[in-house]
Amino acid sequence: MNKQTHGQAPLSRKLLLLGAAPAIVMFVVLMVFFTSARLDDARKDLADSSQMLADSLAPAVEYAVVSGNAVALEQILSQSLRRSRAQWIRVSSLMGDEVGFVSTEQSPEADTDETFDVFESEILQQPLDLGEGRETEWFEPDYGFGSGALRVGTVEVGVNREQLAARRQDILWTSLAVGFSLLLFTLLIVNHSLNSIISPIRGLSRRVTKLTNKEYEEVPVSRNGTTREIRELEESLNSLATHLRTLEQSRDETLSSSERARARAEQANRAKSEFLATMSHELRTPLNGVLGMIELVTEEPLSPRQIDYLQTARQSTEDLLTVINDILDYSHIDRGTLELESREFDLQQLITNCTASYRHIAEQQGLSLTTRFVGEWPDNPVVFGDASRLRQILAGLIDNAIKFTGDGYINVQAGWFSLEENCVVLNCAVSDSGCGIPIERIHDIFNSFEQVDTGNSRRYGGTGMGLSLVQRLVELMGGHVKVETDLGKGSSFRFELPFELASTQRPAQPITPAPDITGKGSARALVVEDNNVNQRVAVALLKRLGFEADAAINGEEALQLVQTNHSGYDVILMDCQMPLMDGYEATRCIREWEKSNGQGGTPIIALTADALPGTESTCREAGMNDYLSKPVRKENLRKVLSRWLRM
Repeated sequence: MNKQTHGQAPLSRKLLLLGAAPAIVMFVVLMVFFTSARLDDARKDLADSSQMLADSLAPAVEYAVVSGNAVALEQILSQSLRRSRAQWIRVSSLMGDEVGFVSTEQSPEADTDETFDVFESEILQQPLDLGEGRETEWFEPDYGFGSGALRVGTVEVGVNREQLAARRQDILWTSLAVGFSLLLFTLLIVNHSLNSIISPIRGLSRRVTKLTNKEYEEVPVSRNGTTREIRELEESLNSLATHLRTLEQSRDETLSSSERARARAEQANRAKSEFLATMSHELRTPLNGVLGMIELVTEEPLSPRQIDYLQTARQSTEDLLTVINDILDYSHIDRGTLELESREFDLQQLITNCTASYRHIAEQQGLSLTTRFVGEWPDNPVVFGDASRLRQILAGLIDNAIKFTGDGYINVQAGWFSLEENCVVLNCAVSDSGCGIPIERIHDIFNSFEQVDTGNSRRYGGTGMGLSLVQRLVELMGGHVKVETDLGKGSSFRFELPFELASTQRPAQPITPAPDITGKGSARALVVEDNNVNQRVAVALLKRLGFEADAAINGEEALQLVQTNHSGYDVILMDCQMPLMDGYEATRCIREWEKSNGQGGTPIIALTADALPGTESTCREAGMNDYLSKPVRKENLRKVLSRWLRM
């Protein structure tokens, strides 16, 4: 844009050219016309005066030529030459002999016509006419030409052609000087006139530049020396400046309000995050104790009624844990902090296992839970994606179907559809024969804690966070959810998700062999936990798995046990949030002590109730080997321990 601006001529130059071009054309035409006219006049005047001189001399020299008076002839010619522009005058007889010749001092004797223009006139002798009956007595000569006139000679007047050339040059220079003077005068007048037009326009341009630079000052409108249009433009620019200043003030106030609102929102968001972290830790800690003790009790000899009570208590506790997890996940999605993983997993196996985990619950309610795979499923349906989130979506839909189905069936149908060479779409539907959903309430079921039946005698509770979280997760993974329902006959929740196919010939990752502790007798473990209930649960679970376990209530005590226990520990379960010294600092101190003593790194597994994003990465950065969130179940603990110990 700058190049275009530099390449364009300014308005003053264009207007000057517009005003001067007609004047230049007019002056050129007029100068050519008048100069050519003056040249013609000069040429004609020189020719006429020379011919007139020849015609005047012819009768004047008649007597001198006839009488042969050379002195009188020369005198007449000399006087005539001085008063003319001729260079020479020659008088010839009838026979062509020269009888008289005079010339200027600068001119040589003329013998050629190449340099001079010659004008001739014949010398005629008129007869004396004495007419009869004349009244006068005196002799009156008649100079008219009659039929009896006799030719006695010729008068030739020679004019140098350079004289006409000099005259022509003088006329040209004079015309050019006058023309250029008038043209310059005209340009000055045009320029002066243009300044009165350009100057206000430049002022308007400067005003616009100031407005662009956010300078909204008003300027007084000039009433004299400007046109009405310029005054109207200046008034319009003043109005625009006032309007822009008002808009700027309004914008500043809006931005200030928005900034304050943003600051309050960020502060509220930080407070919410801190509250969620605290709530997660505080709720998961007692839930870990409840679930752990229930799991330990269920392994004792119990009556059928006691087993039923414990299973009810365990299911209620796990439902509460599910609500807590859903709230945390929904909050992460709402803040945009939930990150999806991309790992290989068997899609068909995940769906089968997830459905199987709910089959016992469905059978207890008299429901038939089936799984059907449609489409062209390959032998090895391995894809890249977030397996845990897909399991969470499917589990949320199955749990919702079980909750709202009194009797009948629940069917999970999964379809495999190829899009491209390395991309597939999972089309999964969870159908039930439950109560169905009213058409007008379909859009409400994805709201948090929305009640399908709002009456006091409703059979079912609200949808909780389940369906709302399912919808947000599906959309986050690039899919969509669709609901089909028939009131009184059942509902069908269908979702589609794209996945990238995993290569079946990926190089196998090297697996570090777990240390064999079978030959050492009982393995030793250290539980670092400040909550007594959780400490007892972890110690009891480890003993059930064949470990000898010690316990520490904070990081300082754990560091002392590691440094003083000469036999060492095979694994350490480390809580993260503890008084005096937390688990992160304790892990760093243990790693430094092991490095200084040349000992191998003891597997340290984080055992924390903090399930917020980033906790696992923080644990690994501190030097921990693995991560296990509370509440801890026996099978989950066994699975994590088997990664580091050969059991």
